[in-house]
Amino acid sequence: MELNQKLTALRDEEVEKRSRAADLGDIAIKQELNTDEIAELGEIETRISALQVQQVAIERSMNIGRFHKETNKDIGLSNKEQRQFSLLNLIKANSRGATQKDRDNAGLEMESSAAVEQRIGVAPNGFYLPMEIMGSYHIDDPRKSKRDLTSESFNGAGALVGVDFMPMQMIPLLRSQMALTALGATYLDGLIGDLALPKHTGAATAGWVNRDGGTIGESDQTVSQVTLTPRTLGVYTDYSRQLRLQSSVAIENFIREDLTRIIALAKDRAAFHGTGTSGEPVGIENTTGIGTESFATGSTPTRGEVVNMRGDIASANALIGNLAFVTESTVYSNMMKTLVDSGSGQFLLGENEKLLNRLCVESNQITEGQMFFGNWADLLVGTWGSMDIMIDPYTGATAGNTRVLVFHSCDIAVRHAESFTLGQ
Repeated sequence: MELNQKLTALRDEEVEKRSRAADLGDIAIKQELNTDEIAELGEIETRISALQVQQVAIERSMNIGRFHKETNKDIGLSNKEQRQFSLLNLIKANSRGATQKDRDNAGLEMESSAAVEQRIGVAPNGFYLPMEIMGSYHIDDPRKSKRDLTSESFNGAGALVGVDFMPMQMIPLLRSQMALTALGATYLDGLIGDLALPKHTGAATAGWVNRDGGTIGESDQTVSQVTLTPRTLGVYTDYSRQLRLQSSVAIENFIREDLTRIIALAKDRAAFHGTGTSGEPVGIENTTGIGTESFATGSTPTRGEVVNMRGDIASANALIGNLAFVTESTVYSNMMKTLVDSGSGQFLLGENEKLLNRLCVESNQITEGQMFFGNWADLLVGTWGSMDIMIDPYTGATAGNTRVLVFHSCDIAVRHAESFTLGQ
């Protein structure tokens, strides 16, 4: 049954129950209720409470479910409009003391947000950033960090004030290398509500029938589900009034890229180390059932230990798909210096970035001393809709600052725990 139909049916039933309760109330006024009527009234009260809970759940599901397959498609901005799109205009238009000119200047940005809202059917907390803008500024760029911007602090953003810069002359912050895109994880974009993927967990068993007859025993397949539920990832930075007035660099691009890169970095790290608490998804490390291998010498695995990691996957019949290793810089460097044996002259990790003839990705997203191996196609990264940008002109109002917040709905899930092993 469609959600709208189900919701209507529940509401109709609630009206019916309330009508019957009113009838019992009329009886109670005229005379005492008998035992059966008192019991019926209790049942009605319990049922109405249950109906209200179900309605709230369906309404919540419908609110999430308004996202559809076109959620992450472009809204049709031309190349010129993409270049003209200005997050700074949005900030100015929604800051304290904004003029009518400031609001007029943000016309393109406001219309773009409205177009995204119309497409997905859910109002933003502030404004939506169109997918064209997110794409043109490389949301999945590997360098990620967080900065609070003020012109008074040279290291904060004062270095941008009073000097003319070309946009590409900005010296980028050194950031951790993202890992998921290089590993080939499975990205599920534009999801519709909570996602439940059926999973085959057990097979039937074959049996032999001898020449004298006999029967084979009955056996059943077993199934379960892998679910993804939208979780909110957010970040903010404080943008000073003085910086807005004095900066002549492309601070517009700087803020936009910095905020979106932080989001992408946090999602990337959660895929490996998410704890499942405080709204965070469960990452591979904390997924029940993955393989484990202990490194006897800390951050310097031996060839035998690496082979054992491969064996964990192979013994689970999972040695297929996008197989690769990923580890942090210390382990990576140590393996480049580790000889396979004393006479071969060959190192465990070659300059071709291959470990046991499999790709080995280096990223400081991984906790020190750890290394993962697995089929990365079995790591699911789900996203719901665009990025939601909210502008808060009040928190730092006394200092003339504006706070810019970015929210993103996403989730992480492992399709088969047996497809991954962790060495540490």
